[in-house]
Amino acid sequence: MGYWNSEINGFVPYQNKENTLIEYTDEQIKEIMQQVAQGGRLTTGDDGYVKVVPRPELTAEEKQAEYESRVDKLIRERYTMSQELAILRQQTVKTDEYREYFKYCEECKAKAKSELQ
Repeated sequence: MGYWNSEINGFVPYQNKENTLIEYTDEQIKEIMQQVAQGGRLTTGDDGYVKVVPRPELTAEEKQAEYESRVDKLIRERYTMSQELAILRQQTVKTDEYREYFKYCEECKAKAKSELQ
C-alpha cells in the first residue's frame, strides 16, 4: 500500500494529508512503475490521480544525438579521450593497437544501436 505525494511526485508508504492524494495498492504501484520503466513520466492529473505520460517520440536529430552520446559513453569505458587521440595519431605505426581500438568502437556502435531500438 502506498500514497501518491504531489509535493515530491512520488509514492510514499504513509499518508500525509496535506500532500497525499490517493491510496494505491502494491499492484497498482507496480503497474504504474512498469509504465515508467518503459519511458513514461509520472504526473498528477486534474482529478488527483497519478497519470503516466508517455515519452514523446524523438525526432531523427534527437535519436542521432542520443545514439552518439551512448556510443561515446561506451567508448569512454575503455579509452580516455587522450588515449583515443594517441591511437588515432599512431594508427599507421601501431596497427594492432589501432585494429583492436577500431573493433571495440564498432562493438560500441552495435551495442548502442541495439539498446536504443
